[in-house]
Amino acid sequence: MPASLIKDYLQTQGLKLPQDEVQLACAGVRAVMDLGNASIDRSVLWYEHDGVRLADHVGQNAEHEVLLKQIYMALDSVYSRSKNVRSAVVYALMPSANSALGLVCLSRQGELIEHILTVDGDSSRSHLAGRTAQSGWLNLCNDTAYWLENGELEGERNQACGSQISAPVCTRSGAVLGVVHIEFEGGGQADEAAQIQWTALALELSEPLKKLLNIEDNQEDTQDD
Repeated sequence: MPASLIKDYLQTQGLKLPQDEVQLACAGVRAVMDLGNASIDRSVLWYEHDGVRLADHVGQNAEHEVLLKQIYMALDSVYSRSKNVRSAVVYALMPSANSALGLVCLSRQGELIEHILTVDGDSSRSHLAGRTAQSGWLNLCNDTAYWLENGELEGERNQACGSQISAPVCTRSGAVLGVVHIEFEGGGQADEAAQIQWTALALELSEPLKKLLNIEDNQEDTQDD
């Protein structure tokens, strides 16, 4: 991941994180993704749950399976090194036939969470992932109870977690491709160390999501600083 892109993302999202540590974390995620030879059950990659089939939203072919495996391995690597994570999900932002946008779960770790989310005003009030997809802004909630109390967040579903991070996955030109959403067991867990790891994942997932969604990024590659 070019240093200039990391710098742009951190500045755009208002994250005051050490850039060198984010770049190091990006390199770790990329190394895991480049392995690409883990044996993963196809029923995990192409999940079916509560009437939701990933194959109904993503073309089921060999190329997409390789990309889903990369996404799964990257998410698993960060999740396995994180503490007190209740749920971690990678969503893709996908247009439907009537141009209404929605989030579809590509991969998850931890407890079950919504596999499909609409991206509208109602969703954004109760789902930070929907809010991030709609706005393109990272949402960092280090005290869910406080957000619920003051009305910044609604919904009983949020009472089960103490803190949350929703980070956008973007093209180089800034278009939203998806969201990395994490829910922690307790409050105060979305600290700098967690932000570094999950931000790195969001940055590195840009390329596989672009390929999976068949989206071209017209902005030219940026060289390392």
